[in-house]
Amino acid sequence: MRNWAARLLGKEQPRSADEDSSAIPSPGPVWIDPEIPDEERAVALVRLLEDPTAREDEQDDAASDLEYLSGPFVEAALIRAIRAGDFHSDLAQRCAESLAGIWAREGHVDPAFLAELRSLAKAEVFGILGARAPHLLPPGAH
Repeated sequence: MRNWAARLLGKEQPRSADEDSSAIPSPGPVWIDPEIPDEERAVALVRLLEDPTAREDEQDDAASDLEYLSGPFVEAALIRAIRAGDFHSDLAQRCAESLAGIWAREGHVDPAFLAELRSLAKAEVFGILGARAPHLLPPGAH
């Protein structure tokens, strides 16, 4: 589990006496860890995404990892982050990619937010939906 996810979930990995604390190997994205229920994983990732003291790379990882989860809680958090980034920040773009991935996988969109999209976030969402689920795009958007 990534160090940031371990801190959020309170599941620090055991360390051997000869290991430096900064050299703990990461087994991969937090969503791979079978010990963490999806609901707990979603809460931890959203908490990190919305943490103003978190590093940008940690927020970026959280936004990317959220694509592998689903549900109104996850989608609402991604939408909030896109709006907070004024639809064009790097984090807003990463959140837009994840949101579009969720929508394509789940086969639905939020039509009100889809109409609200603009700037780089709109380009990300429309590009991903156009490639993965063009039937979800509004008429004439292909």
